Amino acid sequence: MKKSLALGLISCVPLFGLSQQFTGYTYDNYSGVHGMLQNPASVAASRYKVNINFFSLSALAGNNAYELKNDKFKKFDFSDLTEDKDYFKSANTDKKNLWLNTDIMGPSFMFTSGKKSGMGLYTRMRSVVNTFNLSDNTFRFFGSDSALYNTPIQEEKLQVKAHAFAEAGLTYGRVIYSTPEHLLKMGITGKYVVGIAAASVYSNRLNVNIDKNDFINQLQGDLNARYSSNLDNVDDDFGDVMDNLDNNYGWGLDLGFSYEWRPEKNNWLLNDPLPYKLRLNASVNDIGSVKYKNSEHGDSYRLDASGRTTDDLDKQEGETIEEYFTRLENMGIITPTAHESTMKVKLPTTLRIDADYHIWKRLFINAGAIVNLVNRDKNQTTAQYATSFTVTPRLEKKWFSLYAPFYYNTLNKKMAVGAGLRAGMFFVGSGSILSNMFSNKNVTSADVHLGVTMSIYQRVKTKRYKTKPAPVREEPKEVIKEVTVVETKVETKVETKVDTVEKKVEIIKEVQITHDKDNDGIVDEKDECPEIAGEVTLAGCPDKDKDGIADKNDSCVDVAGIAKYKGCPIPDTDNDGLNDEDDKCATVAGIAKYNGCPVPDTDNDGVNDEDDKCPHTPGKPENNGCPVIKQEVAKKVAIAAKSIYYMSGKDIIQKVSYPKLDIVVKVLKSDPSLVISIEGHTDNVGNAANNLKLSAKRAQAVKNYLIKKGITDSRISVQGFGDSQPIAPNTTPAGRAKNRRVELHLNYN
Repeated sequence: MKKSLALGLISCVPLFGLSQQFTGYTYDNYSGVHGMLQNPASVAASRYKVNINFFSLSALAGNNAYELKNDKFKKFDFSDLTEDKDYFKSANTDKKNLWLNTDIMGPSFMFTSGKKSGMGLYTRMRSVVNTFNLSDNTFRFFGSDSALYNTPIQEEKLQVKAHAFAEAGLTYGRVIYSTPEHLLKMGITGKYVVGIAAASVYSNRLNVNIDKNDFINQLQGDLNARYSSNLDNVDDDFGDVMDNLDNNYGWGLDLGFSYEWRPEKNNWLLNDPLPYKLRLNASVNDIGSVKYKNSEHGDSYRLDASGRTTDDLDKQEGETIEEYFTRLENMGIITPTAHESTMKVKLPTTLRIDADYHIWKRLFINAGAIVNLVNRDKNQTTAQYATSFTVTPRLEKKWFSLYAPFYYNTLNKKMAVGAGLRAGMFFVGSGSILSNMFSNKNVTSADVHLGVTMSIYQRVKTKRYKTKPAPVREEPKEVIKEVTVVETKVETKVETKVDTVEKKVEIIKEVQITHDKDNDGIVDEKDECPEIAGEVTLAGCPDKDKDGIADKNDSCVDVAGIAKYKGCPIPDTDNDGLNDEDDKCATVAGIAKYNGCPVPDTDNDGVNDEDDKCPHTPGKPENNGCPVIKQEVAKKVAIAAKSIYYMSGKDIIQKVSYPKLDIVVKVLKSDPSLVISIEGHTDNVGNAANNLKLSAKRAQAVKNYLIKKGITDSRISVQGFGDSQPIAPNTTPAGRAKNRRVELHLNYN
């Protein structure tokens, strides 16, 4: 189903909680602990000596917006549901209400502590979720195209509220007035409440106009979001919702009265300890509240999403609530205007009254009402129950009961008929099962309750059983393990021998004195040039240019040279100022920087490397030797850069940014010649030095992500500019949102 306006605001379909729990069952004289929940006075002078609840559950869901195909419900087939095939939009044009309510009771018990008193202790977990005033026009946007597109819509006092809490309650009840015909009981329950989570979103006014392509022509108004701080890091699976509950607590109170009229002439049930003709109950339940630490994003906001799409309002997969609100703030969709550090959520206070009439023998009929006492306009963070009415005929015995509640909810405005059974330790029932199973109408609501209990009735003798003493267990024999340790010593000796050899060398020089014709100090027998005086080092031959090469072997006797070139200097064939010995391009004139070679053109694109900004990638001369980046590629990267979001004040990238960054990874992998530069920027809020560090860290975080995805470090450069390069005025929230950005620039290496 395509998400639209409301889905973007609250990230899930809103729900509305019904008021009845264990519908019809709690009026039974043998409902025990569950009757105590309905009215604490019932614990006094009850039909039980002891009643224990091991586990019980009540769950309800319904709405006036969608209708489930009846065949699907009867087969309990709720998989792969398709709109307009398996479920349909209701034809009514009322304000839309959807609801879910759960009540789970853990280990609990009650007992009669005397002829006139009783006590009870229970543990319980509940959730109530509400929505109010969602217009039919806005609802029609959900899931399909509509003629209402491009139609101005105005939402007023739209509310979505949810509260989940656990409680432990201690109940005391006592008979305060008693005569043969009249009995009056009073009961009170004190409860300690641990808040699991609370959240509310409400708006006094919203102006909405959306076109067929889900482009938002107008979405402006106020948005007030409050939610407990432990929801900040919760993901789509609500995996961490039970963390950090220490500061979420409160106290509650139930107060009830019960009156029984027992005319002696009608006292036909002689074995019944508490016969009556008429019983009247009244109680006020759930007086109290829970205090939560409000999230740092639990603010009042100005909302302006005009010019965007409904996708921008969607809570992305894997995105926590904190990340969701941070992204909306960064995008300028919501602008904070007020904040409170704490959040007070009232319990769903109700007035519960009923009259139970004893028809004949084991037949009874009960008429009851539950009236909501929470003003929803004044308590915009408090989820509440709806006002509802029931009429429940029943057949009641000690170990067995049958009941059939007729249930009417003032918001749903439909009558439902259910059925229930209590047999021994077990009970199961529903306030709507008969309506849904034996009607051809589509299903709009459903509920179920069930539980396992154990009871000890009044005036029941118990047997004592002797138990055999437990067999004495023999002590295990000790096992002694022996360990043998063997020590081994190894001695190593190394001997080294050095032999010395001495050698004696005798040099015998014989000197014969003969003739020296040219008087150069070299005898003629050893003088290669005996007629001309020469150099001793050149065997008596002359060296005119003093280059160490005898003139007879020197081709350039007047210029000093080297033997390799027969006494001539090293040549410079290409006349570029570098001799051929040092010139790597001896036949082509070049420059010393490139060892006598011309300036290279590595990529052979006609632009030498000195002028080529992309020397390793062939490009165009008019683009300084670089290739032209395709427009569609540059556009993809630019869009991705605008979709990079961080945790507020941190360099941690939000998960919602990952799909866009993966597009950048794909672009870089498709062309290994591409390189990317990452620039981080901030607004001017805070210290400039800190902003500079933060911008650099944020740019580095993007680089780290790209490297993790397989892009080499050498292809990525990063730089932080802090608040030094704004692209919009920092004087407005929208301008600051634009300045908090990351820029990605592609180029070729």
